[in-house]
Amino acid sequence: MPTYVKNAMIKVCKFFLMTLCVSCLFSSCTKTAPQLPANKGNVVDKNISNLMEVNQKLAAKEDSILMIFATKADVKFKKSEIGFWYKVDVPTNGEPIKDKDFCNLSCTSLSLDMKVIQTEKMQIVIGKKQLVVGLEEGLKLLHKGESATFIIPWYLAYGRNGKGSHIKPYTSIVYQIKLF
Repeated sequence: MPTYVKNAMIKVCKFFLMTLCVSCLFSSCTKTAPQLPANKGNVVDKNISNLMEVNQKLAAKEDSILMIFATKADVKFKKSEIGFWYKVDVPTNGEPIKDKDFCNLSCTSLSLDMKVIQTEKMQIVIGKKQLVVGLEEGLKLLHKGESATFIIPWYLAYGRNGKGSHIKPYTSIVYQIKLF
């Protein structure tokens, strides 16, 4: 075999091997898509959707009860965006309450039949979740020195668990607050 044929075959073999190496290099760098676990996917869990539907119905029923309660108690009550009712009893020109503020307050919690559950004075830091969600969000609507009344639905208060023996599950609470 002539040398020029051998050289041509060697060049073709080198080119073929180089092409094969480069294509292997690029094809080995691609990641395969991760496989989803068997319990994940687009299937909606019927239990979760049923529970969500039941909770939405319970919350809607509670909202209608509290709307009647609030309008009978005082026409000055306003409903907040997240679902609690409030009215400022004694307004002031004090500084607005905001996250991380220290607040001294007097708090009387009452049942919807206006029986006193608890009265206490406390110092809290807004945003530290020291109070039920509805009340803490309500305090952010006030100014220092103001007094207000809040009607907090059970889903923004102690929920389905309640609190000890004095606040039963699914209990909405009226709070009378005085900020110092």
